[in-house]
This record gives sequence, C-alpha cells and structure tokens, in this order.
Amino acid sequence: MPTATEIDLMDLDSFEAGTDHELFHVLREEDPLHWNEEPDGGQGFWSVTRYDDVVAVANNHAAFTVAEGTQIPSRRAEGDGAPSIHHVDPPHHGPLRRVVTPHVRPVKIKALEADILTVIDRLLDKHVDQGRFNFVHEISAQLPVVMISRLLGAPLEDVDQIISWTNRMSPDDPDHSAGPEDMVKARDEIFDYFRGIEAQRRQEPKEDVISALTAGRLDGEPLSRGHLDAYYLIMMVAGNETTRNLLSGGTWALHQNQQWWDALRAQPARSRLVVEEMIRYVSPIICMRRNATRDIEIHGKTIREGDKVVMWFTSANRDGRKFDRPDEFIGDRHPNDHVGFGYGEHTCLGTNLARLEAQLFFSRVAERNLELTAVGEPARLRSNFFRGIKRLDVELVQR
Repeated sequence: MPTATEIDLMDLDSFEAGTDHELFHVLREEDPLHWNEEPDGGQGFWSVTRYDDVVAVANNHAAFTVAEGTQIPSRRAEGDGAPSIHHVDPPHHGPLRRVVTPHVRPVKIKALEADILTVIDRLLDKHVDQGRFNFVHEISAQLPVVMISRLLGAPLEDVDQIISWTNRMSPDDPDHSAGPEDMVKARDEIFDYFRGIEAQRRQEPKEDVISALTAGRLDGEPLSRGHLDAYYLIMMVAGNETTRNLLSGGTWALHQNQQWWDALRAQPARSRLVVEEMIRYVSPIICMRRNATRDIEIHGKTIREGDKVVMWFTSANRDGRKFDRPDEFIGDRHPNDHVGFGYGEHTCLGTNLARLEAQLFFSRVAERNLELTAVGEPARLRSNFFRGIKRLDVELVQR
C-alpha cells in the first residue's frame, strides 16, 4: 500500500481494478487535504476525501466555484457556449434549474412508473432463460436512455441512436476511444437532433421537458440557444451514465451480497433502502471539481485562489466518521445520508428518476422470482469520474 504522499489519483489503474477505496482510506486518515499533480504539465489539484469536508466545499459557493468546470481536466462537456446548470453558481443556478425541476419532481416522475415497468418487463422477457449476456449493454444502458427519451419527448424508435451518441460522449474506455474529435462530433449531432424536436414543440407543445425548455424563461427572456443545447446534453449524458452505472454496480453488489437478493424476494418493497445503499456503496459519480475563489485554509494547508479542489464523493461515502461499517453493503442501512448523487444546490437533477428506475428494476426481478447471477468478474471503466462497468456477463433464469 503506498503512503499518502505516493498516492496519485490520476493513475487510473486502481479505479479500473476497483481497489481505489484502499487509497482513499489512507488519504482520509493521513492526508485529508491531498495535493495531486496532473500529467502533461497540468495545473494540479487538491483533494478533499472526508465526508464533512466534501459537504463543506459543496455548500460554500462563495469560496468554491463551478464556473471553471466540474471535471478534473479543464474542459466543459457543452463546449464554449452557454454553461450548463453544472457550471453556474448560485444565485444564477437556481432560476436556470427551476425551468426543468417541475418536470423531475417525485410526483411527476411517479407518473412514469407504469412506463418504466413496461420497459423493464420487456428487457427481462428478452433475456430470461436465454443464457449469458452482457447486462450493461442489454439492460443497464437501455433502461435509462429509454426513460430519459420519454421524459424529454424524443421518439422511442430513436433510442438506439441516442445510446450511440451518449456512448461516444462518455466512451467505455477513454484510452481506446475515437478521441476528442469524435466526442465533439457526437455532441454536435445531439444538439442538431434535439433542435429538430424543439422546432416541432414550438409549433405543437406537449407534456415533456423539451416543451418546457422551449417555453422556459430566464430573467424574463427565452432560454438562449446555448442554454437549450447545454440542457439537452446534460440530461442525455449525465442522466444516462449515472443510472447505467447504478444498475450495473448495484447488480454486482447484490451478486456479492446474496442475502439482500433473498431479502428483496421476501419483501420487494425493501428496494427503496437497498437502492439507497447501492448509491452510497457504488458511488456512480466518483468526484466533482470546484475552483477556489480566494485563499482558504483546510487541515493546516492553504488552498490558493484559482486552485482546483476535487470533492471525492466515493471517499466521503466510505468515511467511518459518518457511516458504521462503511465498506460493507448493508441493504437496510438507515439513516443513509450519502453523497452518491452530489450534495446541495448541485445535487444531480435526475436523482428522482434514477432512484425510481433502480427501485422498480430490482423489485421487479424479485417479484417475478427471477435469479440474476453474474458470471465472472466485471470489466470496469477506466475512469476516476464515473464509477462504471463496461461489461458484466450475467444469466437471468426463472427460479
């Protein structure tokens, strides 16, 4: 095990191997404000790894801004146009977010339950007793894109194309992707696609998010072209990735903790607490970045104005100061004040949909008395941003 000063969180080997939790344990105990160099002459960044420190940084918008980007590298997924809600600080963040929040409230998302169950049953029916298949490609990549498309108002027959775009924007393996040029091309194709639907909604509004965005106002004015494009991108890519990784990581966690499959079969309603523990344990969003707006001291070290500060949600969710037996999957953990979807003003916009999709999926498998079993180890995403699985071979059989 390396010492705290030897730990490099830009080395993706531990994330790909699923052993990064061991490194974060060292940092929490020995170096809770850790300086990390970046490759190729990058700026470098500070890491906060304890739960209370992550929450403090997330809540202090005056001292830690999102305007410079939220990923460790200095880039924004939406490009150089108007910033997405990820990259706007309060007080401007709230009005921009509220354009969509009425459509992602729990009561609104609950209305999608019948549709979600229909999609889940179709996915399960396709694979039950059909032998081994890749759970990621066949189920966890399909369900969230179908439902986000439904929420936005995109036709369901376009789902395969939308999945292709989101995969190109967030490739399975960044080291073997087509490169940044293809990511930009996919982003521009997403923009063009939703602009087409947007033009239709201006003529014939419907009860969907695209209609809400086209009718939305910010400071009394219609949303700009850049704001609309940024919204489409953030909902398609971030919403898809988060739920995909939760379903895949949650399936692997249950495979390793079979007693919770048994508990779900005995009482499918337990899926609410089980899914909350999945969010904590998996941490689909590994980290988010801020930049310091002024000099500030934490743990006896000085963060200088302009420095990058990375909040490691995955580490906060394993902090023994906050959680008992933090490295164990405890399906009825309560309370469970995790930061698996971020914290505060910038909590993931799609949390209600992600929770409901996961709860319905795992409870449905249990209700139908199906056995979902992993076959072999998962192939994990080589990333320190999304906690993802590229391939998880499973078998789905009727018990």
